[in-house]
Amino acid sequence: MKRLYLILGIAVSWALSSCNGFLDKEPSTALPVDGAITSIDDLQNAVNGIGYVISRQRGCYGAEFAIYADLLTNEFTVIKSYNQSVPISSYNLTKYDLLATNPYRVYYQAIANANKALETSGELDDPRVANLQGQLYAWRALLHFDLARLYAHIPSTVASTSAANSGIPLADKVFESDYKPTRATLAETYNLVISDFTKAISLLKDNNGVGYMNKWAATALRARAYLYMGDYAHALADATAVINSGAYTLYTLSDYISAWAAEGTTESIFEFLTTETYTAQSYSPGNYTDASGYAEFAFNVTSPLFQYLSTHPKDVRSGLIKDQTDHKDAAGFYPGKYPGRNGSIYINNPKIIRLSEVYLIAAESEYYLHGGAAAAPYINKIEENRVEGYTAVTSVTIDDIIFEYTKELFAENQIAFAYWRNGKSLTNSLGEQIAADNMRAIMPLPQREIDLNTALVQNPGY
Repeated sequence: MKRLYLILGIAVSWALSSCNGFLDKEPSTALPVDGAITSIDDLQNAVNGIGYVISRQRGCYGAEFAIYADLLTNEFTVIKSYNQSVPISSYNLTKYDLLATNPYRVYYQAIANANKALETSGELDDPRVANLQGQLYAWRALLHFDLARLYAHIPSTVASTSAANSGIPLADKVFESDYKPTRATLAETYNLVISDFTKAISLLKDNNGVGYMNKWAATALRARAYLYMGDYAHALADATAVINSGAYTLYTLSDYISAWAAEGTTESIFEFLTTETYTAQSYSPGNYTDASGYAEFAFNVTSPLFQYLSTHPKDVRSGLIKDQTDHKDAAGFYPGKYPGRNGSIYINNPKIIRLSEVYLIAAESEYYLHGGAAAAPYINKIEENRVEGYTAVTSVTIDDIIFEYTKELFAENQIAFAYWRNGKSLTNSLGEQIAADNMRAIMPLPQREIDLNTALVQNPGY
């Protein structure tokens, strides 16, 4: 597991040393053009370096972004505020806040590193090059997709995906340091995401080990992107390809609880590796979901999710209610999906995508293509592996599918997106109804980026 971050001094020195001070002066979508990949080890280390760039950063995969879409709902509550994740759950982020500015800066920095590696590795003569380049294309696709989820509306919810400035700046090559990007349209943004995932799939091996992208990870993530686009036929095709591959199997009643303390489990298609060194520390999801930590991500005991879990003991997911009601300062019930490893609550591998979500992508796609009866088998397959004595249903509604997302993927950055993607408003922690087109459903672009690049157009309302 630790090989992800081996010899990082070499891995990212070319990518990061020239950036000191640079990001204080230039837009995050541009980095100096220097350094080159001259060996297969350099290329492997460049892939490793993507995780390094992101691993200890606030608002990213190993920190608040792991629970971002859950914080936006009323399924969770703040027990004791340290004012860390609270600006997200209170919909109070501004264009100056670190949680709004950091993902933009760090994800584009990681994309720039991927671009530099892709551009300078083309002459390497080694059979391993294609697979490593595939991982970089997959990372570039995922990072653009998640930037779009944060800073742009969901394509399937807008009147036109061709509207000017509706997407994000695209970084599909190395730019000179004076490059000043404009925002693409949503259609252009998602076309790049799909194109990069497609390129990655053509290059990747079937299995690259825990924490690395492989063919099935890129296919599953492309299915997710197609779903957000409302392209249900392609989403279903990708989802069923992953399911039918046999590469992964659903957690069972007997192994569901233990899976959350393990690495490389049967369902985990792609997870973000953390170690004792490479972790967001107190900003990790494990610290937010514990009474002894920041205690800003506990179950809301009046919410539909907690009411269901606490009254359905035959559902194995009820075992992920962590009862800390005896804690002296932050008594409550917390999600148990980030129990920690090696004695540290900080060390957990957030699951970026796992097989249960792929089943749900298939269910949602089938619902819109062929109706509730066609979607039901995918829901039944999940439920029979979660609920003792489960009785199969013959049809489901879209609300059933959304609640399955809530039950199965809580604390995995999914719930708000599931509501909005399907045209549903959600109730936030303040009791407000937030629709997909609400200006607060997306983050503001960082003001520092607009100050450095006046060609950027800020999101409305900010």
